[in-house]
Amino acid sequence: QKAVSLQVLQIEDIDLGSGPLEWLCKGLRTHSEVRVLRLIGVHIGPAGAKMLGNVLAQSKSLVEIALDKCGLLDAGLSEIAGGLKENSGTLESLSLRQNRITSKRLGNLADAFCQEDSQLQLAELDLSGNPLAADGTKEIARIIGSDVHKLRVITLQDCLLDLAAFWRLVGKLEDAKPLTKLDLRCNPIGRGTRRCWRSTMGPTIRCEVLLSDHPLKVRKEALLQAEEASIRGYP
Repeated sequence: QKAVSLQVLQIEDIDLGSGPLEWLCKGLRTHSEVRVLRLIGVHIGPAGAKMLGNVLAQSKSLVEIALDKCGLLDAGLSEIAGGLKENSGTLESLSLRQNRITSKRLGNLADAFCQEDSQLQLAELDLSGNPLAADGTKEIARIIGSDVHKLRVITLQDCLLDLAAFWRLVGKLEDAKPLTKLDLRCNPIGRGTRRCWRSTMGPTIRCEVLLSDHPLKVRKEALLQAEEASIRGYP
């Protein structure tokens, strides 16, 4: 039975299982009132990602989707990317934080943003906490340099991005592109690079690039906060 007033659906820290997840996805494909879907710490895996990929392809109402800490892996990312390629709805924000996504299938995601006939309206993409490393930035740079995407914010915190990765990304920034914020905090980008960017190049670019002054310290503090949040409420 449909809940007419249900606009935000958030589920945290539970293993739904394939049966309940299939039922949930079937409802999301037909429920036109749900605007926000957040699954956080819900084990989905690649099989569940395929179901949610179908939701992405068919939904005309979802504005925000967060699939954080859902064990998507690279295979799951491919399924999500497949759904994005077919999405022509109103989706504006997608978060895939901490899903152990690497560079292996990131090209599929880039294709969804760069294909010439794309109708994707996504404005915010968050891939934080995934070990993309320098190889992964090749595909992210392809997205940034594309004339097709509508992204205004890309967040890549704690993605193991080094000096080479940084310059590959910022080298694609152009004022004519829609991107206004590139968040690279908690990545091991050296002090000299940060100083050079902030004093000479950063002020000349419309896009704001966020960097951590002490990335290792910030990362450690973020991990401690996450650990405290995970045990909060337990006796």
